[in-house]
Amino acid sequence: MHLYSASQRLMVMICLVAFLCAFTSGVISPDPKRPICCKEDTLTLEKPSIKITKCYIFPAKGKCAAAVVFTDENKLYCIDPKATWLSKRMKHLEKRGVICEDYTKS
Repeated sequence: MHLYSASQRLMVMICLVAFLCAFTSGVISPDPKRPICCKEDTLTLEKPSIKITKCYIFPAKGKCAAAVVFTDENKLYCIDPKATWLSKRMKHLEKRGVICEDYTKS
């Protein structure tokens, strides 16, 4: 019975480690110190109808597509840089004090 208990604990530990790895690898984060990666299939041309609190501009790098990332309190929005409405929205954000941090030049 003791062996079963030890192997059961080991299995639980392995599952916990796998669970943690699944949720920490490749996570998109609004923290500029951690990379934000928008995949090609997550880009949108749609205007988000939410109050934007932060904005980032990222170049294409590896498997990450070039994107403008808008954030609100709860979510990230990967915007295709080719969106026709984007420059107007960015000027509007700048008037409100939300300036896009440009990571294409660093």
